[in-house]
Order: sequence, then structure tokens, then C-alpha cells
Amino acid sequence: FLFCCSILNKAVVSTQSTGGVTEEPLDGVEESPQEKVVVPEENEWVEILGNGSLKRKVTKQGTGENLVKGQLVKIKYSLMLSDGNVVDKDVEQVFQLGDGEVIAAIDLTANLAKVGELYEVMAQARFAYGTLGRPPKIGSNCGVLLVVEVIGAEDVPQIEDLSEEERMMIGDRKRKIGNDNFARFDYEAASTNYRGACSYLDPPSYKVVGEASEEMKDLQTKSWCNLALSELKQSKSDSGLTAINRALEIQPKSTKALYRKGKLLQEKGEYEEAEKCLKQALQLEPDNAGCKQFLKELTSAIIKSKQRQQRMYKKMFNLEDQKEATPTTEKEGATWLEGAIPMIAGAVAVGALAVAAYGGIKGMMQ
Repeated sequence: FLFCCSILNKAVVSTQSTGGVTEEPLDGVEESPQEKVVVPEENEWVEILGNGSLKRKVTKQGTGENLVKGQLVKIKYSLMLSDGNVVDKDVEQVFQLGDGEVIAAIDLTANLAKVGELYEVMAQARFAYGTLGRPPKIGSNCGVLLVVEVIGAEDVPQIEDLSEEERMMIGDRKRKIGNDNFARFDYEAASTNYRGACSYLDPPSYKVVGEASEEMKDLQTKSWCNLALSELKQSKSDSGLTAINRALEIQPKSTKALYRKGKLLQEKGEYEEAEKCLKQALQLEPDNAGCKQFLKELTSAIIKSKQRQQRMYKKMFNLEDQKEATPTTEKEGATWLEGAIPMIAGAVAVGALAVAAYGGIKGMMQ
């Protein structure tokens, strides 16, 4: 990693004079994270978390105060893999510190830096692109080496102090970062950035004044819809429904929002409610092939669901056994009646004779 760092900084390293021995972190008295952060020594690796998974080394001191979470930071960075392969070279990026817009290897180390500082980072895969990687250049579980230069930083005003145009700029940047996360299947990071986008594009009404423009409403709907889909991918249907319902409040006639609400309801097993959403979507766009196919699937699912319910109820109340037993019972009942009729007739005759005899005896006694 150190050799890779030197390449990125365009410094010449001679392994002949050192016998190939690389510089190691100094052993000695254990320092607290605060002591290491406040007074970092140049060319000394500092463990950020104390377990060797994330290290930082200052190669050029900056000026002023450390960067603060929430600031809008501009950096230039290069990224290399442990095998020496340079993936990104001198890439400039603007991000809001501590808001999940960049990989953790940058987000967790930039707040220790100052403007003008140049530093290196060695990070395990979980602080970079994790098990998902960043195909095709970065595979799964790849550690990374970064060289970061902090170009500038500025405070971001409170949402209520921003104009609609400024809120749109910040919100749309976060939305696009969320799209990048989604494209590489990092749905958790995507949701984080979509939520961030919505917080600027669609804040509570008490923080903004006036009606949103049509352009703003379009961005609001896109961001809420994307958040709903990202939550669906994580099987978080309840939070997804909250997001998509907000999208439909903004644009009730959004076919995409109705379609995604149908998907979320399907996930919850509420097929008939999902079917209503799709029928409503098809009223808006009768030729939408995706909606037609989904509605067909829902109709089939509803039929199968009802059939399962019927079988369950029959089983619960033993209706199937009764149905099979009914013909035999009727036959047995008929046979019994046939044998009982003569017996009943005989009993009636005997009863009549007894009554007559009783009447005659009674008359004689009077």
C-alpha cells in the first residue's frame, strides 16, 4: 500500500537503500483518538478506529479549522487497489460531509482534515465498496488506497434560508448519487441519499414559503418514487408505501408512482388494493405494456389467493368430509325408515285397541 501511495503522489521510492522494508506505524504508548486527531504527525499512519481497518496519514498540512459535518466540501482524489491498479486519477468531487454521499473511507477521514491538506487513506473493503464492489473495475471485498486533497469547504445554510433553486441543486445532486448507489445494488446507501434529497426538495411546509414550481414537483416525485423502489428492494414495504404515498400527494396522476405502489402492496399480500392502483394507472395510460402485464399477474394472484382461502375454510370446518359422507347417510336414513314404518303402524293399532278397551272398562265401572 505504501508503494502505491508513493506512485499516486509521484514520489520516487528507493527500496534498495531500505532493503525493501516499509514504514510501519510507531509502537509505543497508546494514544486516544482525540490526541491523534488534533496533532497528527506528517508521514505517520493513524488508526481511525483502532483496529487497523481504516488508517490515515497526512503528507501535507492544511490551514484553519478541521472540516465540520454538514459542510459542502470539494476534494480531488485518486484511488488505487492493493495490486497497484489505479482506478480513479485526480477526480474532483463536491459532497456534503457526513451525509453518506461518498464512500466511508472519505467520509470518516475528511472531518479530520483542513483545507489545503493532502492525506492518504488505507481502507478495508467495508469502508469502500464492500461485497458489491464497483464493477467492472473494483471487485468484491477489495481494499483501497486513496490520496485525498482538500480543495475547499463552505457552510451550507439552513434549509429555510435556501432559495428553491439552491434546494433543487443540492437535492438533485443527492438524488443522482442515490441513482449511482442503486445501479450497483447498494440499496441501503441509495435510500440514504434519496432521503437526503427529499429533505431538501420536499421539506416540511413550515420551513418553506410558497407553492413549489412544476420543476421542483417533478424532482420531488422522482426522489420519493426512487426511495420507494429502493425500500422495496430491501423488503421495507411500509416505509416504501410512506414514500410512494407522498409522491402521489404531489402528483396524483403519476403512472410510475401508481405502478410502484402496486408493487409495494403486492409485497404486503394486498393484491386487491394493488389491482386498484394498476387499473387507475391504466386509465391514465391505457397502452402502458408494463401496467398491463402487472395487472394480469395480479388478477391471476387474486384468483389463486381466493382458491387457497376456500380450501382453507373447507379444511377448517370439515366441509369436504361432510360432502363425501352425505350420500351414505341419506341412504342409511332411508333404509331405517323403511324398516320402521311397519313397526310404527303396529304400535298405532295396539294403542287404538288399548284405548278402546280402557273406554269399555271405564263404562262398565260407571
